Amino acid sequence: MIKLIATDMDGTLLDENGHLPDGFVDILDRVKAKNIKLVAASGRPYYTLQTNFGPIGRHLSFICENGALVVDNNQIIYKNVLEKDIVQNIISEAKKVKANALVVCAPNCAYIENYSEEYLTEIKKYYSVINIVDNLSEVEDDIIKISICNMEGTNDIANSSLKDTLNIVATAEIWTDISNKGVNKGVALKQLMETDNISREETMVLGDYYNDIEMLAEAEYSFVMENAPEDMKQYGKYIAASNVEHGVLRAILEYAL
Repeated sequence: MIKLIATDMDGTLLDENGHLPDGFVDILDRVKAKNIKLVAASGRPYYTLQTNFGPIGRHLSFICENGALVVDNNQIIYKNVLEKDIVQNIISEAKKVKANALVVCAPNCAYIENYSEEYLTEIKKYYSVINIVDNLSEVEDDIIKISICNMEGTNDIANSSLKDTLNIVATAEIWTDISNKGVNKGVALKQLMETDNISREETMVLGDYYNDIEMLAEAEYSFVMENAPEDMKQYGKYIAASNVEHGVLRAILEYAL
């Protein structure tokens, strides 16, 4: 019997327009009635996820910032902070590539410099609380993740010297996330599973991109979306219909309800 369902957001639960699929609220009600924990697992920050779900968000748990922040029962239960000198190193290295736009992520807001309208539009899709500063190196806050947006596909941060000491993962074609080594959605999910004494055999996970790999490995019922890159499909035991076809809801109906 499935007791926990964790789903990625972009390309997985959300439709082609970035919206929750029709029928989600009904599925949530049915999941709650069976005492199944539903977890939204995303590279998005908590404040943006709260906006995405609105009032119904109080019934969900959240893996935010690709595992750097975990919220359960509407309380932050885990936060993994980057050391200040590491933050400075990442900023310095990333700025070597002119097309990189950096998003420095704290639990309650994101810090950026004054980028072009094209970059601002892309960043605002995912970060709803933004502070524009003159110099990211001068930010004084708990930094849990740094995201890099590169519209030109020239970002090579994954091959830099940072890769040996940090977790660097592509979250979309033009996005890369950087956090402490060992921070990922899988580690965060395991914390939620252990908190509620939920086993691998009682866990269902759905995802579509490389930042979902560790999370998929924690579940007996692991689903990769049909719209995922082909090389991602080896990481799932099952293939779910695409996000456009509401594949998450269909899989939940068939396997959990």
